[in-house]
Amino acid sequence: MGKKTVQYAINGGLIFGITNALLNIIEQINDENENPVNWSKVIKAGGKGALLGAGSGAALGAIMDSRNNNQELINTSAIIATMFADINLDKDSSVYTQLTLKADEIIRLIKEKLESKLGAEIIKIGSSEDGSALQENFDIDIAIPFNNRSFSSTQAMIHFLLEFIDNSYDDDDLIEVRMQKKSIGLLFDLEGDEYKIDLVPLKLSNSNSKETVGYLAVNNTSLFGKNSYTKTNISSLKEIKLTPTQIKVLVILKNWKRNESIPISSHLLKLLILDAYKSNKNRIPRDLTKKLIMIFSHISENIMFRRITSVENTNNVLTDMSLTNKRKIKKACDKIIEEYNYQPNSIVEYI
Repeated sequence: MGKKTVQYAINGGLIFGITNALLNIIEQINDENENPVNWSKVIKAGGKGALLGAGSGAALGAIMDSRNNNQELINTSAIIATMFADINLDKDSSVYTQLTLKADEIIRLIKEKLESKLGAEIIKIGSSEDGSALQENFDIDIAIPFNNRSFSSTQAMIHFLLEFIDNSYDDDDLIEVRMQKKSIGLLFDLEGDEYKIDLVPLKLSNSNSKETVGYLAVNNTSLFGKNSYTKTNISSLKEIKLTPTQIKVLVILKNWKRNESIPISSHLLKLLILDAYKSNKNRIPRDLTKKLIMIFSHISENIMFRRITSVENTNNVLTDMSLTNKRKIKKACDKIIEEYNYQPNSIVEYI
């Protein structure tokens, strides 16, 4: 007996059985001659409903199992590869070219006007740089390291940079300059859509160091919360290297995350991919679809209990999230795996 036949028979029996039993109780309550409720009649009605529901469910499930058995398997890996090409950021696109030119102009302006305050080279970071950005959802992140003597605090630093951009940078496409949790966002209108450049200032812990180890300002947006700071090492983020195939997997997972509203950060997805490859060393499947199933299985098996920290700050526990969100992530992964095992073609629909 096929999987759907059994599953639908069980579900149909439960639903119809409970429904029929409840209807019988209501019928007895409304009948003045039935007082109190005759539970033997309720059980009998529930049994009849269960038999009817199980039969109907089994019939529907059998049809689905039959269709599944006769369905021709498609080359899911080829389809997923084509999907990747469609959703991955095209760095030759006119919008990305325009935004890159604006980012370069901002870097040039900061270098020219604030050279004495800088403690290391300004660098671009993030998914647009490492090739894992989505075409419909990308921005450009710029890390700006100030030397440790330039400002009395990280809050003084980020507010200074905000005022500097407000007063010194002018662009006809600029819609808004806004303070964010750890950065300053510049929102642009390009070809009718909004795109963003994020400026991430950090106060270096040691201006004599060649490494960009320092502190980010953390703005607390809650009513009674206090602003704070957090340690980071921007250079370490650039040291996280993914292979071309791993980048392809990450882009696919980021698209899945966006489409299904999965409560997991892109940074955590990246580290989970690397962790899955490490855990499955010497037994990594060659097929792209099977690689994805390996990643989904790894996330499902580890998301509930593993402690994964950010590379640039080990105090930043990326898996520190609510149980509700962890269960949602696990359930979404399990659903893909279950449906894939039943019908391999289904993975195309889920991602």
